[in-house]
Amino acid sequence: MSTHAQLRLLLLLLLCGAATPVLAAASDATTPRDDVVGEAFGLRLPDPYRWMEGEDNPVFADWFNARAADGRAQLDALPGLADWRSRLEIVAGAVRNHGNHRQVGERLFFRRIEDGREGKLLWRDGSGHERVLFDPDAQDGKVSIANYSVSVDGRLATVNVTRDGNEITRVEVYEVDSGRRLPDTLAPVWSEFNPNWLPDGSGFFYTRMAGDGGPDPLQGMAVYLHRLGTAQGDDVRVARADGSGALAIAPESFPMVQLTPGSDWAILFIVGARTSARGCIAPLETVLAGNAQWRCLFDFGDDIADGALRGDSLYLTQTGATPYGRLLTLDLGNADATLADARVAIAEREGTVLTGLAAGADALYVRSMRDGIDYLERLDDDGTLTPLAVPLTGSISYLHASTAEPGAIVSLEGWTIPRSFHRIGADGRFTDMQLGNVSPADYSGLVAEQLEAASADGTRVPLSVLSPRRLPRDGSALAVVDGYGGYGVSTQPFFFPMFLEWVKAGHVYAYCHVRGGGEKGDAWRVAGAGPNKQRGVEDFIACAQTLAARGYATPARTAGAGTSMGGVLAGGAFVTAPDAFGAMMLNVAILNPVRLLAAKNGANQIAEVGDPRTAEGMR
Repeated sequence: MSTHAQLRLLLLLLLCGAATPVLAAASDATTPRDDVVGEAFGLRLPDPYRWMEGEDNPVFADWFNARAADGRAQLDALPGLADWRSRLEIVAGAVRNHGNHRQVGERLFFRRIEDGREGKLLWRDGSGHERVLFDPDAQDGKVSIANYSVSVDGRLATVNVTRDGNEITRVEVYEVDSGRRLPDTLAPVWSEFNPNWLPDGSGFFYTRMAGDGGPDPLQGMAVYLHRLGTAQGDDVRVARADGSGALAIAPESFPMVQLTPGSDWAILFIVGARTSARGCIAPLETVLAGNAQWRCLFDFGDDIADGALRGDSLYLTQTGATPYGRLLTLDLGNADATLADARVAIAEREGTVLTGLAAGADALYVRSMRDGIDYLERLDDDGTLTPLAVPLTGSISYLHASTAEPGAIVSLEGWTIPRSFHRIGADGRFTDMQLGNVSPADYSGLVAEQLEAASADGTRVPLSVLSPRRLPRDGSALAVVDGYGGYGVSTQPFFFPMFLEWVKAGHVYAYCHVRGGGEKGDAWRVAGAGPNKQRGVEDFIACAQTLAARGYATPARTAGAGTSMGGVLAGGAFVTAPDAFGAMMLNVAILNPVRLLAAKNGANQIAEVGDPRTAEGMR
């Protein structure tokens, strides 16, 4: 993830004691300013950096490259930089990571990253023998795997292949036994969207970008049905985001069709940069025949965040109608069923945030979070809800099940404990698959603390702090405060050696769980979204001030960091309270939501920050 790569650079700067000089080199003294002033709804909007906009902007490119060369020269001159870079490269290269495990019959599919190379896609048979299905290093050019999916019988697999780090991929199809690539190639496909196989493996549904050269390539996506052995031009369009037709899917929304083994229903999910989704159903046979009449069961305002299907039973997590979320179940066997007919399978529980679910052949597996720690339960067909004895106190970032297989696969990790993957059996027992992440480094001398910061309005904000066990509380350490605060995303314990090496060197890494995230349920998200964005900024400032008050680091020795939507958070904190930080790193950051619609994928962010085309949204 680009966040980690960019934070590694920040760690280099701070460890070498050069954060402030490098920032000074890119100060306003070297940055041209224009007299551009916009006006909207009675507001005056100075925009001195409007000249930076545009993908093909040679003036900005020249300025940027000069600043990059300036910073590069200063970095290369720093004492100790080579030793620290070597230290990070050793730790990064020594880690062996696994992920995206999927059990299909006797075959276990997974990805493996080792020796700092691109991740490979492998599969293991029932005897434990491994075979490589796709190796990016064996391809021409700089290739990586963005995603993959496997047919229900395990004979075929699709791979979302990306080149040169581009998030726009092409879908390739492979025979699992032979490793032979089939002629089917589909593009352009956004990296996050996996094809969904038909039950007989004859083809799949996939979401394709418009590819019409428009200003925003993420608008106008459509779902297509592809039959193996046919040309992409013959694919049948199932639904399109263009704002027209009976479905009227907004151009900035993303439609996708989901199938479930053992169910005769197809679900059309319509999602975007928001915590809720639209959902419509149709009998699978009518979708395959090209005459589906989609019946929409819920809209964005119904606060449905996730769904899973077992036969005729549709399970839905509803997170906005109640602060902590509840689980609903709807019988699709009733042809006239609406969301109002849904039964409450798990009622809201104070302090327990419902965060995910996965449908297995034997039961529904439900994930929840309390104070940042994840828990699992199993919901049987008779309605019995059984807590499962999770063997590690930490986070579950991966939960996967299939209605074609009993049980589930989950990942477990902590701030200083590498991720491991476990198979949950029908008896509820966890078995370590020995296909987790392996790091030779010893981080037993580090401690993770859960603190609280008092924000400007008195709200108590969770603050996770990693530090050496015997860190002097005299303000001499350097600290990084990270944050995001968007879309209800929760950041829980994660193991990342780059950060841990920074802490092991005698410093502090902290994560501020500001409002706008989902750590305390949907009310926490709402409290930091749209017109409440500044509350998250105040939370972030409070976290930095709390570190200083407790002696972890002085403000001048504290750096903030924000990525993507976290740019609104970190950028806002830096201009609101510059004395609280000695440096701020902004990575692929959104800094000026007023100009969202001038950027690619900008329209997709309106639900989070507001619509600048309206008076309310602009303010």
